[in-house]
Amino acid sequence: MDLNWNRNVSKEKEQQEALKKKMHFSYVGHGPRATGFLSKTFKRKPGLYARCPQCDYYMPLDAQGTEVCLCGSLTRTPDTLTAAYGEEEVEIFKAAALR
Repeated sequence: MDLNWNRNVSKEKEQQEALKKKMHFSYVGHGPRATGFLSKTFKRKPGLYARCPQCDYYMPLDAQGTEVCLCGSLTRTPDTLTAAYGEEEVEIFKAAALR
């Protein structure tokens, strides 16, 4: 199934810019191990975001449902997080709201 068939990309870009303005992102590491000690899969911890290095899209790891980054390389489903360029290349950030 094509997840991009009915996307409003300009609206998603606006949402990403708003997210970057209201949150402070601190780099944690690359790949699944950045979400938990010796983890082989991405842990769904609150406050953690995966960033696609190709389109600079921040995706919350603890959100429900399916989400795809702007370039289509990073996909989160209810059960998994996958990257077309390899899971070890996914950048993990911790987010905190700006005051």
